[in-house]
Amino acid sequence: MPGVHTFESGSLALQGLGDLVGVTVDRINFVTCMFLSIPFAVIYNRYLCESSIQTRKMYPLVIGLSYCWFCFGEATKHLLANTLTCYVLMHISPAQYIHKIVFIFSMSYLTWVHFYRWIYVDFFSIDLTGINLSFSTMQFFRDIKCPFMISVQRMTTLAFSLHDGRVKKEEELSPLQKREAIREVPDILSYLSYLFHFQAVLTGPLSYYSDYMNLVNKTHVAIDSKGNKPDPTSCAWPKIYMSIVFLAITALIEPKFPIADLERTDLPVWQWVVLFHFTIALQRPQYYFAWYLADGIYNLSGFGFNGFDDKGEAKWDLATNVYAYKFEMAQSFKESLDAWNVGTMGWLRRVAFDRAPKKYRTVCTYLLSAWWHGIFMGYYLTFLTGAMLTLGGKGLRRCLRWRFLSSPSLKGFYDVVTFIGTKFCFCYMTYPFARMHWGPGIAFYK
Repeated sequence: MPGVHTFESGSLALQGLGDLVGVTVDRINFVTCMFLSIPFAVIYNRYLCESSIQTRKMYPLVIGLSYCWFCFGEATKHLLANTLTCYVLMHISPAQYIHKIVFIFSMSYLTWVHFYRWIYVDFFSIDLTGINLSFSTMQFFRDIKCPFMISVQRMTTLAFSLHDGRVKKEEELSPLQKREAIREVPDILSYLSYLFHFQAVLTGPLSYYSDYMNLVNKTHVAIDSKGNKPDPTSCAWPKIYMSIVFLAITALIEPKFPIADLERTDLPVWQWVVLFHFTIALQRPQYYFAWYLADGIYNLSGFGFNGFDDKGEAKWDLATNVYAYKFEMAQSFKESLDAWNVGTMGWLRRVAFDRAPKKYRTVCTYLLSAWWHGIFMGYYLTFLTGAMLTLGGKGLRRCLRWRFLSSPSLKGFYDVVTFIGTKFCFCYMTYPFARMHWGPGIAFYK
C-alpha cells in the first residue's frame, strides 16, 4: 500500500550535505541525480556509439532504475508494478481496445497514488507554502509522483501507437500518427529502457517510442549538406547553463517571496498587484531548471535532433519541453501553451484533443490535465479556469484583433494590452495550482 514510505524512503546518504546547506535530503538527491546525468550522457553518446544495441538499451535502463531507487526507495515498486502490468495488458488486450485498457488502468493506478499523496500532504503538512526551506516549491519533483506521471504518459502513448498501427488504415492516420504507429509490442528490454532511461526518468519530458528507438539504433541523426554528423554539444551546454541560473533563482530568491504573502490585505492595491505577479512568476523557475537541464542531458546523449532549419543548421529541439522567453513574452493563451510543458501538451493532444468530440475538445483536454496532475481541488480550479480563459481568448482574438491591424500604433497598443492581460490571467489561473487546496484557491478567486 502507498503511505509515508511512498514519499520519504529515498537514500539518506547525502543527509549531511542537506543539513549543511539547509535543504531536505530528497531535494539534494534529486539535484544530484540530475547533474550526474551530464557525464553519463556524454559517455552514452561518445563511448557507447559503437556498442551493441543491447548495451545501448541496458545502460540508460540501469542508471534510470538506480536513480529511482536512490531518490524514492521502496516507492519504486509502484512504478514497476504499473509498468509491468501495462506491459502484460498490451500483450493480452484486443487491438481495438488496447489504448483504452492501458489508459484506464495506468491512470487509475496514478489516481490511487495521488489519493494517498493527498492524505499524506494533508496530514503531514509537506511544505504547502514553501516558507521554511530553500528549493521550497520543488515539491512537484520531490517524490514518486513526477516519474509516475511521466511513465503514464509514455505507456499510454505507446498503447495508442499500437492501436493506430494495428487497427487503423494508413489513410486514417495523421502524419504524426503515421510516424509513431507501431505494429508489435516491444520486447521487454526495449520497453523498460524506454520507460526508465536516465535522461528523463525523474522529470520528463515525454519522448516517443519511435524516437527513442532511433537513438538506440543509431538512426536518429541525419548527415548535413557537408557530409558531417551534427554535434549537439553547442546546443546542449547553453541549456545546462540556463538551468543553473534558474536553480539559483529557485534556491536564493523564491523563498524570500512565499506565496502565502499574497493573502495579505494591508498592502495598497498597486503594491499587491506587483507582489502578485512577481511571486507567481517565481513559481516557474523550478520547472525551467528541471526541463532545461533534462533537455541538455538529452542532447548530450545524442537525442533531440529534429532536422535542419532554413540555413542548414541542425535543430536539437525534439525533446525541448519549455521555451522560457517565448512563454514569458506571450501575448495570448495559445502562445503561452505552445511554449510551456511541450511534452505534456503533445501527450494531451494525442490522447484527448485529437480523439475527443470536436465540441468538447478543449474541456476534455483540460479535465484530463487536471486528473493527471492529481486530485487536489486547486488543480481543478486552475484547469477549468484555463479552459474558460482559452475559449474566451480565442473568441476575443477572433473578434478584436483585426480591428487593430490598420496601423503600427494600434497594433503596438493591442500587443501591450494582450501581453499584460495574458500575464494577469495566467497568474490568476495558476494561483490555486500553486496552493493545491480548494480553500486558498477559492478564497483568492472570491
